[in-house]
Amino acid sequence: MDEYANLLTVKIKAIIQGRNFFSDLKILAFVLNPLRKTILSLEARTATLADCFLSMARLGAVLKNLPRDFNRDFRNHCHSVMNKRFEEFDDDRYLLCFYLHPQFRGI
Repeated sequence: MDEYANLLTVKIKAIIQGRNFFSDLKILAFVLNPLRKTILSLEARTATLADCFLSMARLGAVLKNLPRDFNRDFRNHCHSVMNKRFEEFDDDRYLLCFYLHPQFRGI
């Protein structure tokens, strides 16, 4: 690390050495991992509207479980983006696809 120390700015060093750095990374991974899985599943050739709706619901559940004290700006941004996307899905056809999807009933 000493050979790279001169490449790090003072601000970056302060962030990395902060006591919340690793807990913040853990929470960020908590959000980004389901997002990564969602993107991969929706890029599949077999993706349907129901898969899209289910993915949005899963992401909403993850965001709901974010700690309240975690970066308020990031949390608010995530909530506003998800609310905007849910408004786009406020369509009876999407709900019908969701209810007819085999995973909805556990089949």
